[in-house]
Amino acid sequence: MKSVDEQLKLIRRGAVEIIPERELVERLQEGRSLRIKAGFDPTAPDIHLGHTVLLYKLRQFQELGHKVVFLVGDFTARIGDPTGRNELRKPLSKEQIEENARTYTEQAFKILDPNKTEIMFNSSWYEGMSLSDFSRIAVNYTVARLLERDDFSKRFSSGLPITILELLYPLIQGYDSVMVKADVEIGGTDQKFNLLVGRALQEAFGQRPQIILTMPLLEGLDGVNKMSKSLGNYVGITEPPREIFGKIMSISDDLMYRYYELLTDYDLNEVRQMHPKEAKLRLAQEMVARFYSEDIARKEREEFERVFSRRQRPESAPRFVIDTPQRLIDFLVDNGLVSSKNEARRLIQQGGVQLNGKRISDPFFTLEPGVKGIMRIGKKRFVELD
Repeated sequence: MKSVDEQLKLIRRGAVEIIPERELVERLQEGRSLRIKAGFDPTAPDIHLGHTVLLYKLRQFQELGHKVVFLVGDFTARIGDPTGRNELRKPLSKEQIEENARTYTEQAFKILDPNKTEIMFNSSWYEGMSLSDFSRIAVNYTVARLLERDDFSKRFSSGLPITILELLYPLIQGYDSVMVKADVEIGGTDQKFNLLVGRALQEAFGQRPQIILTMPLLEGLDGVNKMSKSLGNYVGITEPPREIFGKIMSISDDLMYRYYELLTDYDLNEVRQMHPKEAKLRLAQEMVARFYSEDIARKEREEFERVFSRRQRPESAPRFVIDTPQRLIDFLVDNGLVSSKNEARRLIQQGGVQLNGKRISDPFFTLEPGVKGIMRIGKKRFVELD
């Protein structure tokens, strides 16, 4: 096991808060393997790079010699995490949750070491819990403290409904830490309140309260909003290798460095000394290798460079700067790249437009300010976005 200082350097990387760091130092000094918990509610079947921020931090703990508890919130998923929501979440069926949980765990092991991971399901203790049992949990927290939570307080002050079940969600999630006997719990910054509830409940049940480590919410391909499938700004880890490679190549340089920090162990000083194009190529190759193989990643890089290098397209390829949001159809027509909007729409729908190797099929696709890369229109025409 590495020294405490060496461990802290890796643990701190990309973290927003460690609460309290002093207690983490004390437990690391004990020289034992800590139990590191992270909970995942399987409300969707697929994992994207945003989810892997937590998974990669868990992997780092594993590499430091600690034990990861991957907690599947199959019970809490039936309630739906109200974090950041101003409306009730539609409930999922038990069958949907079970199928999502199966694919979640399969995908998680693309990053986690299965030999150092313990999978637990919170239904295993909640399914058989009586009302009397639950009352011993609920007595340890007040409604006033629950209403301090930002999304609850906003909904309450706005007169929007909050169900009793939603109010109980932080308690139910927090009690998971008691059952896991977690030394450390990792979560996104939006989960801070729930993680603190877990810490309070552990103390109430006579356990040493867990240390909390919060990680940032990864921005999506647009560089602004949190990565989300509903916003279409995501990189799914089960997408075809070419899609993953092309999407990574489409991100801004600033976002690229953030991805390096949160999703890799690369020395950031060394990364900043690389040419940005080379750094981005390495990042795209790293992501494909992680979810597929080194061989596939190398081939995708070779193909990308073959198709999109300057040597493979006319030197006179026009360059454009996108400084305001612009619909792709309008961009193509206004710059004389197609003759009409109907032609542009038909070309897009037939898969004839690609941005950094990713086919665009949505006729309402919008080019966001600052987007960079190579756009191929039809078979032979290229433009560069810079």
